[in-house]
Amino acid sequence: MDEPEKVYDASHMAQLYQELPNHWLLLEVLETNEHGRAEKLRLLKYAKDKNELYEYLLDEDPHWEWSKRYIFVFSDPEKECEIP
Repeated sequence: MDEPEKVYDASHMAQLYQELPNHWLLLEVLETNEHGRAEKLRLLKYAKDKNELYEYLLDEDPHWEWSKRYIFVFSDPEKECEIP
């Protein structure tokens, strides 16, 4: 992914599923609501192969930290988008 990292509201994730169908998404949780559900997320990288995302996170992400929350999501356009 050569474009800059983008920040999304959780409500816009369904649109992202349609834009990047059948890809693994690596997201950083930036904000959560009072119930602990993600509200604002940063798309760090996407790929067809989930292993590419692991490699990116462990080897290439200059801002990686233990204190950050990351999630991996498969964008299946046939299923409802649900971000934990």
